[in-house]
Amino acid sequence: MKNNIKKLMALALALVMVFSLAACGGDDSGSGSTGKAADDIVNGDFEDMSTGKWVGWTKDDAAFNFRGVVSDEKINGVPMEKSGSYYFAGSEGGNPVMKGTLTSDVFKLGGNGFISFKIGAGKDPEKCYVEFIESGTDTVLAKVGNTDCDGVFISDHLLTHVVDLSSSIGKEIYIRITDNDDGSDYAYINVDAFKVCQSDADVAAAEAEYKAQIETYGEKPFVEDETATTIENGGFETGDLTGWKTLEGNAITVAGIVPTSQYYWTDRSVYGDGEYYFDGSNNGATPESNLGAIRSQKFTLAGDGYITFMIGAGNGGSYVALCDGATDEELIKVTNDYFNDPALALTLLRMYMDASEYIGKVVYLKVVDANDGSNGGFAFINVDDFRVSLTADEVADLEVEQLEKIQAETYTGASYDDLTSLRNYYSSYPYPVPLKSLTFTSYAANQVVDCGAVDLTAYLADASAAFGSETVTDIAITKVTGPDGAEIASGFDAADLSAPGAYTVSYAATYEDKTAESSFTVIAMADHNSVANGGFESGNLAGWTVLSPDTWSVVEGQAAGVISAVNWWGEEVPYNQAGDWHLDGWNNGIGEPEGWSVQSTNFTLSGSGFISVRMGGAAAAVHVYTADGTEVGYYKQTRFSDTNFPHLSQGGSWADMGTYVMDLSAYLGEELYIVLADEVIDGGWAHAFFDEVVTYYETAPDVASMSDTVLDGHTAEETAAEVQIPWQLATNLI
Repeated sequence: MKNNIKKLMALALALVMVFSLAACGGDDSGSGSTGKAADDIVNGDFEDMSTGKWVGWTKDDAAFNFRGVVSDEKINGVPMEKSGSYYFAGSEGGNPVMKGTLTSDVFKLGGNGFISFKIGAGKDPEKCYVEFIESGTDTVLAKVGNTDCDGVFISDHLLTHVVDLSSSIGKEIYIRITDNDDGSDYAYINVDAFKVCQSDADVAAAEAEYKAQIETYGEKPFVEDETATTIENGGFETGDLTGWKTLEGNAITVAGIVPTSQYYWTDRSVYGDGEYYFDGSNNGATPESNLGAIRSQKFTLAGDGYITFMIGAGNGGSYVALCDGATDEELIKVTNDYFNDPALALTLLRMYMDASEYIGKVVYLKVVDANDGSNGGFAFINVDDFRVSLTADEVADLEVEQLEKIQAETYTGASYDDLTSLRNYYSSYPYPVPLKSLTFTSYAANQVVDCGAVDLTAYLADASAAFGSETVTDIAITKVTGPDGAEIASGFDAADLSAPGAYTVSYAATYEDKTAESSFTVIAMADHNSVANGGFESGNLAGWTVLSPDTWSVVEGQAAGVISAVNWWGEEVPYNQAGDWHLDGWNNGIGEPEGWSVQSTNFTLSGSGFISVRMGGAAAAVHVYTADGTEVGYYKQTRFSDTNFPHLSQGGSWADMGTYVMDLSAYLGEELYIVLADEVIDGGWAHAFFDEVVTYYETAPDVASMSDTVLDGHTAEETAAEVQIPWQLATNLI
């Protein structure tokens, strides 16, 4: 009987152990203590990733998820001086509001009793800290927090620390890492490289590493001389904030000093000056909700009182100010009124400040991010290349240098015609000193004509040019390129435009040894069954009339918005462009909440009486009118669906255009025109995209069997696959 009882008790104990082990196997809490102290810290450098869960450590509560063991060279834009390949990053191991502890296995303290380790973030050392505890008594032998984290200069950086536990050599101890901060300001902890030091040399090396890190990443001495007429590090070329003082907040930190060669949105250049600039977002590494301000050294304004700098983003609440050095009053405030999403979203734009009335006054420059996101997106600011106390001659030289630099640029983003918009910015900026460069002050307009002999020289009447303040009258056509690529080199007063299509007329202004060039488009029409330039294949809006001229961006005399990109964003989502060009609502300079429209030339409805238009975006609509302005057709884009991004094949549809067929046969023989519209709507994706306006079909299209083939959007890990966009018979909403 006793033996049976013993067997039953043993079986029950075994079952309890099995169920306990099974219950522990479903999380990443780790191995826990084995009951026997290890001879050294187990996995103190977090290099053991073999099991996919904690080895040598046990987590409690939510903060220390194993996914936080990472190998990233940077976290939130700052370099992580990791030891080996891996370390624990609290921002990756859970939401900042999560709390918890991570406890090491018990080990016997050896060596010389000193332990080195690395710690980062944990801005509140009373809530995030590392403890070294005697096993058995649970006596805290030492407690260390990250008192160096200020969130501006030192943030996530893994700083080397040393703790003296030499009086506890031979004792069994364990390490407990605590995150008890449920806030959002670096309310987590980063750790790495827990090591027992074996000698005084190990301790000295660790202490020297800490000192070097503080010198590298910590706040630099701020020294200023009010009698100086310049400022130090106006272009951030030291790679840090040397010469600048933090006034408040954590929006403008060292993490934002990045190379000017760094792209944003995958393929967009900021076109900055020198090697570095300040980027308030740094591709998302700095939260847009952060606020803050910095200032330059004080200086005495000299020269002719001109100041220049570059600014980008800063939409709503961010600015640069010139301030009184004695009273801190903002004397001049400059906002980025040229902000344009997406054409000039984060791009650095050089601006000038005429502060001549303050010559001889002690002043300083202040950069402010006062937008926490509640005033709209792009709630950060980019700045670069502050230059002060400039003379008028220095400004004049810089104006030309900057303009010619951008005119000579060749790189442009794949999805947006940002370089064209940037050239237009520098061509039309209201310079404080007359621009000493040959530029067009007005341009020849696009034309639509009947095929035949055309006097092209007559259209130059709209063009004018100047060099500085001097008017230039020597303006002439240099060549004409036909739709087949053939060139016409002379006889421009009766040019042969008998072949239908788009002709590019190049012309130039000449002043002494300088030449400025531009062009306009002439669309030659053989009949009037079709609208002019229905596919935008001239590369511009020739043949179309912009009905919202006050807000539409005009680049060198041409209304912007016609681009050649076949897809957009890093996921390469297709536009479903018909030819080489399409009208893109992201690129006409008009904000998403606003509406716009363009009107076609008149055409006579013939053939079957069916027409078609490709349109995409949530706000796209097509209106059809008779020549007297009577609306006879109203059609809306119906495919839009913000789901399963970036895959059209999974039901998503955004800026991709679908072909909509419209039955207007009731108006055969009548003269009509079309208006392509971006309607004002509630919600996101309030843009419109258009292409391939076809107004003549001999017979009605077989809509049910027609579709457009494109490569689907895809992530970096996926291969693009073909997807079909079916044609649709549009419903007339009139």
